[in-house]
Formats: sequence, C-alpha cells, structure tokens
Amino acid sequence: MLNKKTIITISREHGSGGRKIGERIAAELGISFYDKKLINIVAEQSGLSMEFIENHEQKINNSFLFNIAVSGYYSGNIFNKESLLPEDKIFLTQTKIIRDLAEKESCVIVGRCADYILKDREDCFNVFIFSDLESRKKRAVTEYGFNGDTVESELKKADKARNNHYSHYTGQDWGQLKNYHLAVNSDFVGFDNVVDMIVQIAKNR
Repeated sequence: MLNKKTIITISREHGSGGRKIGERIAAELGISFYDKKLINIVAEQSGLSMEFIENHEQKINNSFLFNIAVSGYYSGNIFNKESLLPEDKIFLTQTKIIRDLAEKESCVIVGRCADYILKDREDCFNVFIFSDLESRKKRAVTEYGFNGDTVESELKKADKARNNHYSHYTGQDWGQLKNYHLAVNSDFVGFDNVVDMIVQIAKNR
C-alpha cells in the first residue's frame, strides 16, 4: 500500500523485461497498470481503431504538436479540427490521457514518453530498465517469439526507433541517466529484486 499518490513510469530497452516488471510492480502495489490499456482508451476517445493506433502511435513527427500537448496548451475542440491528421490525434489524445491519469490516481505507465510528459510532477518516479544484449536476445526468442537468426538486428532496430521517437519529441536522449530517478539492469539484479526495490522505494519516498 502506498502512503501517497505515486506515478511510476517505466522506460525500457526492448527485451529487458520492463513491461513484465512494471506489471508486477502495479500488482504488488495494488495500482493500475497502463501499457496496451492506453491503446484502448485512445481508441475510445479518438474514434480510431486499435490496429491503426498500434501501427502509428510512435510514428508521429510533429514536434510542435508535442510541445503544445506537454505544455498543457490544448483545448477540447482541437480534436475536432478536420485538418488534424490521425497520427497527430493519437499523440495529443495519448498525452492528455497520461496527464489526466497522473492527476487522478497512482499507476504504472510503460513508455510513451510518460517520464517527460510528467517531468514536473513531484509524485512521479521515473525508472529505466536495461539489460545485456545476450540476455535480451534469449528472452526475445523464448518469450516473444523472435527469429533467432534476426533477433539481434530486430532488438537494435526497436531500440533505435524508441531512441528516435524519444529524442525527437523531448529533445533529450533516451536512456540518459539524468532523465530517470533509477536505472537498473534487470538480468544482473534479477526480476524479483528489481520489483522489490522499486516497490520499496515507491512506498517509502
């Protein structure tokens, strides 16, 4: 049980187990977990299909719209403008949802630049999960169904996409230590220990 409202954001290297760790943290603390669940909410609020959102949510390239969103300078009718591209609509809706969630409840949010969107909040605890490449490759093949012949290139491609997305919208480097309160190697420390550590920090901060 948390003593006060806390939002935990999880940024992670692909294959490091960050999503699974975030899910376990939320369960341990008895708070909401948002990853794929955010896609459902965006679909409800934007009117776009879940499939479209999954394929486009991290391919938006209008940094001006991002600055509007994270600064809070958006209005209810911006989503109704005919000139607004579907990709822009996804991003603005998602950003607003993240800010609204942070206002109303303790939760764990995975990815989606949530650490930056909520960077001015004192109740936000930002975590970066990483691991060595060999551990990530093994997990990607055994748990995620990656092809063993291409797994390394696919992991690097995924991380590059996350880095480009994060850097473009925030102007900062994805994975840079100063952007997070805690960075931890999930395989060196162990999943159970990582979960226990983050839970205890969240309870006692």
